[in-house]
Amino acid sequence: MKILFIVGNLSSDGGTERVTCEIASGLARAGHDVTIASLFGPATTSFHLDDAVMTSELKLKEARGGVRRFMGISSGLLAKVRRHQADAVILVDSILFAFCASWAPFVRSRLVCWEHFNLGTHHGSHLRTVGRSTAVRLADAIVVLTERDATAWRARYGITDKVQAIWNPVPRIPQEDAPTQASRTVLAVGRLTEQKGFDVLLEAWARVARQHPDWRLRIVGWGEDENALKAQAWTLGLSESVVFVGRTSRVEEEYQRAALFAMSSRWEGLPMTLLEAQSFGLPVVSTNCETGPAEILQGGSGVLVDVEDAAALARELCLLIEDAPRRQQMSLLARENAARFDADVLCDEWQQLLARMLPGERVLDKAS
Repeated sequence: MKILFIVGNLSSDGGTERVTCEIASGLARAGHDVTIASLFGPATTSFHLDDAVMTSELKLKEARGGVRRFMGISSGLLAKVRRHQADAVILVDSILFAFCASWAPFVRSRLVCWEHFNLGTHHGSHLRTVGRSTAVRLADAIVVLTERDATAWRARYGITDKVQAIWNPVPRIPQEDAPTQASRTVLAVGRLTEQKGFDVLLEAWARVARQHPDWRLRIVGWGEDENALKAQAWTLGLSESVVFVGRTSRVEEEYQRAALFAMSSRWEGLPMTLLEAQSFGLPVVSTNCETGPAEILQGGSGVLVDVEDAAALARELCLLIEDAPRRQQMSLLARENAARFDADVLCDEWQQLLARMLPGERVLDKAS
């Protein structure tokens, strides 16, 4: 099967790009002809990508609200789809379907919308709303991250068998030793934006630090709220117990040195950081935002608290800090839980989906 993934910017270092590389690599290992096309940025990536996966760069300019740029993206996409002649084209992010409305019915390739946000999230873009509506009408399949979100799509748009939930895979990050019980570090990872709720986490940590001054919070990531969050930490008197790590290409080292993982998000799709934390055996305290945490943290490997409840977040962190045997048991459960999100297992689900769209295609065996 010839498969074309289309992403906004393959060179970005976000979770969307990471899982695109994971699934594309898995499908290539299964014997499919796979290409990833990058619309707006270089066709390079810092994530692992199987040697069999081809990449290409379209060198388009982002729309930025301009009609001419919108039409340029639309025509550039069409030209790529026609030239590549793939059996299946997977548009990574529903917003890309906004550019396909004028030509989607007239191409031979089957079109898949791969949604990476929950249905209640728009990130302030009207194009995402347009893209979702277009996908409902013109996509051959819509892949979402959780069954809760699939139910929401069916209810809002009155569609049934077109929508399927397929989890994102656990990233293949090199690992060495298991988390040590001697560690006194709580780790948080994500973009420093309102979505991730680091302001709530800092409020919670002010309470934790008073009870456990020998513990440290390390925040890995960057974003537009960095200066405001650093100022908040200073105001709360946390300069000695909170470390803003910034961007790092060695995030595995942060997971390996941590004892606990905290996530304070206000909303998510299927948060990659929780999957990563589980794969490293980290017990988790997370907000129970609309989709993601409840699906990932099953079987006792994590604790859920209400969104924006700093007191509850602090309380659960303190309880785990004070209970090393419980952390050890949760660590074992976390690694078991992460196995549900194995890339090759989820690639089988992708193969089944694509085979249903393309009668006569067979599902290939995974490479040994």
